[in-house]
This record gives sequence, C-alpha cells and structure tokens, in this order.
Amino acid sequence: MNLNQTITLNPPPYTDTNTNKVITPPPIVMDVLDVTYSDNPLNKNVIANIKNIPSAIGLLHGADYDAAGDYSQAFIENKLRQYLGNDPAATLRALFPKTLEENPNGAGTILTGMISALGIKSSSTCSCRRHALEMNEKGNDWCDQNIDTIVSWLKEESSKRGLPFVETVGRMMVNRAISKSRKLQG
Repeated sequence: MNLNQTITLNPPPYTDTNTNKVITPPPIVMDVLDVTYSDNPLNKNVIANIKNIPSAIGLLHGADYDAAGDYSQAFIENKLRQYLGNDPAATLRALFPKTLEENPNGAGTILTGMISALGIKSSSTCSCRRHALEMNEKGNDWCDQNIDTIVSWLKEESSKRGLPFVETVGRMMVNRAISKSRKLQG
C-alpha cells in the first residue's frame, strides 16, 4: 500500500538482555507499507500485519465483519487508511511496545534501576515491568498520590519471590525514585 508521503518511525530503545546495553534501533523509513491481511471467518475478524511493525491492526470484527460481507482489496485498504488517520507515523509508532528506556527519567524506570542495583532483576513472569511502565505513563503526581499502591506492588512481588520486605524501606525507595524523577524532569 502506497503512503501519501514518506514517514520515518523511530522504534523505542531497549536493553539487550545479553549485554545489558541500551540498543537504539535504526529509524524505519517507509513510503510503502508491506501489508499482509488475514481474514478469519471463525473469529469474524480481519487483521493487518505490516512488515517491521510488531503489533497487528484489527480492521474488522464482529458485527462490522458481518456487515462488510464480501469486501474488496480496495475496501480493506481504505479501512487501513482510516485507521492510520492523518498522522500514520504516530499511529504506527504507537504499535511498538512501550519500554522503560523510552523514559529513563520516569519514576518507574528509576525505581527499577534502584531495585536492580540491589541484585533483584525483573523476570518474564513478574509484573514489575508493567508496573514501572504504568508509573512512567501516569507520572510523578500520580505516583505520589498512589504510593501505598506502589509499595503494595513491591510487597506482593517480594512475597512471590520469597524475599524479605520492609515497608518503610520500600516506601523510602519509592519516594526517592519520585524525587529523583522530578529533579531530572525539571
């Protein structure tokens, strides 16, 4: 599918788990989208997968799928154009997973670093990364107002790992992460 203009996407930086170094992927420049459409009549949906974009795009589902009937290639491409809207680059960029490295000065990223410095690492089964991203996304004011929630997350994860937890230390770490984030974000 041809785009009206060339777009440049900057994928989010991430940490390489083997080297523990932050990797900044090269920009993706596109004037054509290499799209594969998948029609699943059993689930009543049509999705678009775009080369180099990690998430699929749902174009039709449920009643919309039924109403479309026997759609054409032009119809489904028009649906994709509608989805992309006036700023295709921003829409496609939003399909990349969020990373802590995107917001190195966020309270969640800072707290993750503090915990990591103690030798406690995120695992693929813990909710640590999700909670840290939520802290970054919602901001320092939210973190300040919800410190009890954040401390409870730390306590819950400590319990799952069989690690001792001292609430006052957890609260101190969260407060320090928020304070440092505020200073770094100016």
